[in-house]
Amino acid sequence: MVKGSLQILIRGSGKLETRRGNEKKSINPGERSTILAFKSRMLVKARAIFKVDSNGILFRYSTAAPKTHFSLGLSKEEAISSSAKVGSPEKIFKNSDLSVNFLKQTGFNDTQIKILVSKSPEVLCYDVEKTLKPKLQCLSELGLSGSDLVKVLLRDWKFFSRGLDTHIRPAINCLRNLLGSDEDVAKVIKRTSWLITYNGGTTMQYCLNALRSFGCSNDKIKNFVITCPKILKINSKRLEEMLHRVEKEVGVSPDSAMFLHIVGVLTCFNEANVDTKFAIFRSFGWSDKDILTMLQKLPYCVGLSEARIQTTLTFLMKEVRCTSIYLASHPSLLAYSLEKRIIPRYEMWKLVNEKNLIKTRHGFYTVMIWPESKFLEKYVLPFKAELPDLYDLYIKRIGK
Repeated sequence: MVKGSLQILIRGSGKLETRRGNEKKSINPGERSTILAFKSRMLVKARAIFKVDSNGILFRYSTAAPKTHFSLGLSKEEAISSSAKVGSPEKIFKNSDLSVNFLKQTGFNDTQIKILVSKSPEVLCYDVEKTLKPKLQCLSELGLSGSDLVKVLLRDWKFFSRGLDTHIRPAINCLRNLLGSDEDVAKVIKRTSWLITYNGGTTMQYCLNALRSFGCSNDKIKNFVITCPKILKINSKRLEEMLHRVEKEVGVSPDSAMFLHIVGVLTCFNEANVDTKFAIFRSFGWSDKDILTMLQKLPYCVGLSEARIQTTLTFLMKEVRCTSIYLASHPSLLAYSLEKRIIPRYEMWKLVNEKNLIKTRHGFYTVMIWPESKFLEKYVLPFKAELPDLYDLYIKRIGK
């Protein structure tokens, strides 16, 4: 529950209470009357838009044929909540049949329309020709269609309420100017659909200006944005601060290929979260220098969950006996799956070496970074007959 939000509780006895956070307060008769009147108005409004029968909540969408209904499968609560977001039922009666048909033609199925309407019921108020078609045309021009288009719209249902010329087109043009092709713009939108409705491209432009003024080339920015578009929604002051910190405190130059990756990781997580993860490394004996080395080589280790960092360090440092200096210099070991890669390979590698079954021995890190086919060829398949149980266990663990 959002901090400070107000809940209205109706007890079995009919007694009403309000709750804000953990605080409860009984409602006096006057307040009770006001709340019940409000809920009654919402229910009447919902019934003007939604019909309740034995099949559940049906949506009245045709004024020409009032007995025709489109089934959305909404519960009574969802119907009331959705209707409360719509200013005028008359608008829905006027446009909803056309809107529903248009959404179906676009690629939405009934379930997806229900989800969209429950989140953004006003979509049924919009004029198809004047509002919906022009907005979706912008996305279609990028090559988005079918299931890809539907996924983008369901992820960012605010798209329909954003202005075409104030938000959608400026954001798309900003991405086009940076990325150079509609194909790459479509890739970015599929990754972070909210980017085209967030602030009309203003924040994006501020971020791009900050990156360029710091010496990052357009090609470097472009390549990074395709993989990590979130950097374009960061507050410009925070971004500028992080650019300076990565250069001064982390010791990585803007010319480095890793510079933007480090900036991206550190700005996408709040400072307290990053500090908590660094504290886990320190609890295993890592020095600040070790942490900086890891950050310079593979900053995405900071993106791992606290539980995963803890578990991986426990195995690598206590079972395999890797030192912090070694792991900081070989951080990819922290990123590999413990269950599907590190542990199965380690057990096979260790036993084969202990039994002297292989002439040319390879180091732990070497066998961990091999592609699966090479590890099978060198350490698994040749010893299937001699180590049948371990072979079967290995195959089961890696999911072959």
